[in-house]
Amino acid sequence: MNVLRRQGTIAVLLIVVLAIMGAGPALGGRVAQAQSGVTWTAEYYDNAYLLGTAKEVRNESGLSFNWGGGSPAGSVPADNFSARFATDTYFSAGTYRFYILADDGVKLWVDFPADKRPTLNTYDAPQPGTLLTADVPLSAGYHHVQVDYREVTGDAYLYVYWDNLADGVSGPSFPIPVQFNVQWTAQYFNNNFLGGTPNVVRSESGPTHTWGTDAPAPGIVADHFSARWIVVQHLEAGRYTISVTADDGVRVNVDGRVIIDEWHGATGQTYRQTLDLAAGQHSIIVEYLEETGLAHITFTMVREPGGSAGPVTATPLPGGSYARVTAWMLNVRDAPVTGNVIAKINRGETYPVVGRNADSSWWQINVNGTPGWVSGAWVEIVQGGGSVSTPTPIPTPTVNYGYGQCPGFLPSRLTPGMWGRVTPGLPNNLRAQPSLSAAWIGQIPGGAPFHVMGGPVCSDNSAWFQVNYNGVVGWTMEGQGWTYWLEPY
Repeated sequence: MNVLRRQGTIAVLLIVVLAIMGAGPALGGRVAQAQSGVTWTAEYYDNAYLLGTAKEVRNESGLSFNWGGGSPAGSVPADNFSARFATDTYFSAGTYRFYILADDGVKLWVDFPADKRPTLNTYDAPQPGTLLTADVPLSAGYHHVQVDYREVTGDAYLYVYWDNLADGVSGPSFPIPVQFNVQWTAQYFNNNFLGGTPNVVRSESGPTHTWGTDAPAPGIVADHFSARWIVVQHLEAGRYTISVTADDGVRVNVDGRVIIDEWHGATGQTYRQTLDLAAGQHSIIVEYLEETGLAHITFTMVREPGGSAGPVTATPLPGGSYARVTAWMLNVRDAPVTGNVIAKINRGETYPVVGRNADSSWWQINVNGTPGWVSGAWVEIVQGGGSVSTPTPIPTPTVNYGYGQCPGFLPSRLTPGMWGRVTPGLPNNLRAQPSLSAAWIGQIPGGAPFHVMGGPVCSDNSAWFQVNYNGVVGWTMEGQGWTYWLEPY
């Protein structure tokens, strides 16, 4: 980042002074890259087509917005609004690459060409999650840049940036939506609890749907149904934000751990969770509940710019702070969001606070001498918490033995990394966790091959392996008693 970028506003004021003195072009091609110092006039409208009088007019310093499921102003609705952003700023002579990432539609104008056509236009055919670019040659001097934006439903964001190609292309630092390059396995149930065998199983491009009052598939009821979508996707290392909007309930599971659990009636609320993921294959399961009335779900996953996949460091706090549990029972993890559960604590208990993460969404507490993390949504931070509670011991029902022997079962014949198959005959069930009480997510037919990803984990007097069968990741039993149901392939 050059000096003018870091000093944004000062740089723009300096250009104005030098332009008056006739010295503007002498500063070279870096002037318009000081975008943090470009002031935009923003007009926000309560409709999707910039009609009538703007409900909110104000200045914005840079176009980098993520409104999520909210609105940019109190007088503007969260859905079906529009906005216009305009500025006149100095550019040195050169060809500039403009970048836009928007959900939903957008138009970019650089000056107003004779044919009156925008430089970029997805206003009526939105491309959310697609990085839009346009190369525009500009003469030295001031140019008008205008961005028209349209939000329809769901999440709303807008990011705009430009580079002078003569200076080399550094590119924008936008959040990057994950483009799932494999199909999701979709399961639909004629009940509202994902019970039994799914009535419809098919491949879909993702969990995002707007059914209204219609049924989601032939043979599925329009009310009181449930659905599950499963995918395994290779992801780059980084920090990811998952956002899901639903009417009614929704649950999101990443790599076997529930990160969003809102299984209840709702009217289109949006839920978010941010987590760090290492590079590699990751399983994502989205579950949905429909009660009555309208039915819709919107799922997005973006990789944050500059995100870290390393451990979260707690910001230390001064002594004397305590966390009081407000949930009926709360998991304590060894890391925020997706860490392993190391204890369970109960409503009303208090524990000394060690620190917190950057946005205070997770708090690190001291549980009998062991530091652990709890969600900030389920604790109240108080001063002088009094006596420290004793946590409820958490049982350890499973042990990951690696290749070897599980008590009460034959020696395992599989190991992670190899291929196996179900022995010919009956199919094997796939479950979300290594337990007979875990959610059923599919079946592997007799004789069908699969890739072993993890295990064995010992539970229910058998060995369980995490496997990938045709893109569906789940846990399946190796056998029972003196009978193998799985074998090397």
